[in-house]
Amino acid sequence: MMRRMELRRKKNLKLILNGWSANQTTHAEGCAFIALTPDAARDQISAFQDKSPHILVCPNLDWSWSDIANAVAGIVTDHGTRVSRGSEVSGIVQVPAVLGTKVATQQIIEGDFIEIVCEGTEALAKIYSSR
Repeated sequence: MMRRMELRRKKNLKLILNGWSANQTTHAEGCAFIALTPDAARDQISAFQDKSPHILVCPNLDWSWSDIANAVAGIVTDHGTRVSRGSEVSGIVQVPAVLGTKVATQQIIEGDFIEIVCEGTEALAKIYSSR
């Protein structure tokens, strides 16, 4: 059932964001949730009713986000590079991340379906419209 819903969501490709791959983890997909601060992310995660995978969309990633990074399938950020704190955090928790997209928090809407694809030092976040 879940797989069928994901395939339906993938029909409405809205946007592709380029960024830096943060670690060797190469793929993730899930429903987007946007959090501008770690506290806001913690509140949102605790309110999730379903156990489906979620992708965190946030301005930047540092150690204050590490517990949240453990609870999500992937991460997309506005800021960051392969040598930033965000790269360290996602590498340690082994969560795929697309860092430094510049516009993720402005372009992605809560509930959009995101597919993260990382290869080498480059990464893509494919955004599929939730509507």
